[in-house]
Amino acid sequence: MKKLLLIIILLNCCVAFSQQENVIKGVCLDDRNKVLENVGIYSIDSTLLAVSDEQGMFKLFLTKEGDSIFASHLAYENIFHVVKKHDFTNTLVIKMNVFSTMLPEVEIVGNVPHVAYDNKVISIEDYEINEKGIYIIAKRRRNAALLHLNFSCDTLKEIKISNKFYNLFKDVYGEMHLVSAKEVWQVGHLSMNNKFLEMRLLYHSTLENFLKSFSNVACTTDSIIVTGNYFFYNTELYYNFYKNDGSKKPNLLRHIVDKEGRELAINMSKFGGFENAGDMFQRPIYDPIFKTDTALVLFSFDEGKTIIYNHLGEYIVDKPLVFHKYKHWNGKMKVIQKWNKKVILDEATSIFYTTFVEDGITTIKRIDVENGTAETVSVLGGFPFIENLRIHGGKAYFLFADDNSKNKRLYEVNLYD
Repeated sequence: MKKLLLIIILLNCCVAFSQQENVIKGVCLDDRNKVLENVGIYSIDSTLLAVSDEQGMFKLFLTKEGDSIFASHLAYENIFHVVKKHDFTNTLVIKMNVFSTMLPEVEIVGNVPHVAYDNKVISIEDYEINEKGIYIIAKRRRNAALLHLNFSCDTLKEIKISNKFYNLFKDVYGEMHLVSAKEVWQVGHLSMNNKFLEMRLLYHSTLENFLKSFSNVACTTDSIIVTGNYFFYNTELYYNFYKNDGSKKPNLLRHIVDKEGRELAINMSKFGGFENAGDMFQRPIYDPIFKTDTALVLFSFDEGKTIIYNHLGEYIVDKPLVFHKYKHWNGKMKVIQKWNKKVILDEATSIFYTTFVEDGITTIKRIDVENGTAETVSVLGGFPFIENLRIHGGKAYFLFADDNSKNKRLYEVNLYD
């Protein structure tokens, strides 16, 4: 009986030793020795064996010496490896290089996004950024909170709010507003010597009254308020400005006409009323205007030019605007379908960006206002269908749900080294 027990123990030890021997521990790094999350480790027949975690670590079980494996990530070149004997006793280090190939409209460049605010028990409903920091609506299972973070994503202040609030709105003056389906509260601070002592909800209004005040205001300076109004089924846009001297007289800044859409609307009228055309005439033309420290910048995509005004609303100069179109085989200029019809101003640097989306992957390009072109600065590979992209201080922020809980988390990525 003792001999049988000894044999069983020895067999168990051999099995345990065999299992331990067949385990490979590894780590995935980029070419700067930074850890890479969500790297897939595959067998040569493309069977998924493991995925690297937040520390870049992974484990391979029942892998034998001589087996071929490869590591794969959307933003990096595949790395192939033949398992060697010492891989079972030493940590297998897989170093991956950023893609250097050019794809249509997309060049894989830039740094890898990472979690900015690391709290897995909350889901971020919405967020906004101004010069005071980052504001977050954080939803937990049974309650919600409004968080104020600094740009290192440390929590400065937190107040409990109702679950009914779903949106943060930054007005043209940079002030934050907490929005529900029926009401709006302005977010304020009590501070002393540039230190935030308390955050509170200040002024309250109905959503209807709030929209009446801000829905048409495009931007403001110390001298004027610029408003935008659509006409003719959203195919014509009037930008007017009002002086801050109390005058209620509108002054025309720019009248923009989407000629192709307008002609289409006229031709469609012979087939019946516009109500039969669905939402064809409800999508507004996109020609945004922004205020920088030195000028008003109007991107008139329908005219193919960027128009610069001073802070008094006085015209300065036109610039070409070409990054959003390509020359069709018939000789006509057509809008690039991958262009996301979005311009983002980094208010901290006064640099403009635009985005292109293909198969859910967002490419961020910096706009050269002088020449009207755009240069790729980051491709958010591995993060399909991101939400709420913002750019501040040379960093891009966005929301993305990447774990089993489906909680949305705040990510950031440096656009420049």
